[in-house]
Amino acid sequence: MIVRHLKFLILAWLCCFWARPAAADSQTLLEAVYQTVQDEYLGNVPMSQFAIWAMQGLQTMDKNVRVADDGSRVTLYYKSGIYKSLMKPDYFNDNKQAWAKLTLKMLKTATKASPVIKQKDFEAVDRMLIAAFKKLDKNSKYYSDLLQDESGLTQFSREYAARMLDGRVLYIKINTLTKFTAANITQSVIQYREQVEGIILDLRMSQGGSLSGAIEVADLFLDEGIIVSTKGRKADSSAYYKAHEDLLVKNVPMIVLVDGGTASAAEVLAAALQEQGVAAVLGTGTFGKGTVQNVIDLPDNNKMLLTNAYYFTPSGKPLNNIGLVPDICFYRVKDTDNLLTVLTREEPETCFKEDRADRKVDLDIAQELLISRIDANRAMAAQ
Repeated sequence: MIVRHLKFLILAWLCCFWARPAAADSQTLLEAVYQTVQDEYLGNVPMSQFAIWAMQGLQTMDKNVRVADDGSRVTLYYKSGIYKSLMKPDYFNDNKQAWAKLTLKMLKTATKASPVIKQKDFEAVDRMLIAAFKKLDKNSKYYSDLLQDESGLTQFSREYAARMLDGRVLYIKINTLTKFTAANITQSVIQYREQVEGIILDLRMSQGGSLSGAIEVADLFLDEGIIVSTKGRKADSSAYYKAHEDLLVKNVPMIVLVDGGTASAAEVLAAALQEQGVAAVLGTGTFGKGTVQNVIDLPDNNKMLLTNAYYFTPSGKPLNNIGLVPDICFYRVKDTDNLLTVLTREEPETCFKEDRADRKVDLDIAQELLISRIDANRAMAAQ
């Protein structure tokens, strides 16, 4: 009997012992997230607000659960009735330990009230954080190592294509800017160096990708000046990125194609080439995603993508919620139109966004315009 009792005590102690690291990990994770969001998020969200959003994320697991901010208390409602109220850390409004403890205490309360949440308690903190990040903005995200398929973690495509048009124009299609893009372009230019008299860079429906990838590509065609600048709440989020002297090609006319799906780093690239006078931009208004997301590593292989700065063009114009205005607008250009009809039609007052991915007429007009420019350059050189 005594031996059996000792075995029971040892087993109970071991269960408690092995349970401690999990609670400690959740505490550490929440503290890291809460402090980083308060310190770095561009929108300046207080820790108290973000913590309440996380607690309200319990409802994503069970619609019968609701968490309300009741002034000095946070209240858990279950099936429309008050289940329990918890005091806020009044004197520690920016104390990460206090808010993390309150969050875990609310989770423990919810597991007692809701059988559904109790079954999901091992993944509850991750789901709460995913829900909280959705309240920040559409680009900030929490990536759970446990819930990768559900937290939106995707791999960027490395699609890249290049070919010659009319024996004189190098056409380059970029779906996503990566660390390989500049090297791919360099290889293509070298491969067709004897033929290249003009370049078309197609960024239609390119959702961006790597900022460094955009800077590296712009640097291939710029020998001086600012490519892009960033500015955020923290000093280390503000920076100027400038071009180096070396050029991949000189005196080669360029056209950049954009549309309503051209976003983020792709907009940065197009704006740099446009404002520095290297390329003409043809298409429609772009998406207007002009914010920088910083990838931050968290405990247990989790990550967060946090908006912490704005992009600005070389002239200092913001891109966020505005986008890029093309030199020639293709908004509502028909498949039967040509360069002459586009140049002579009444220009719309606003070049609205439009999905023009793979519209052949856009490429045909760009090619026609570029070849006319090449022929003009030849004629001037022959004089």
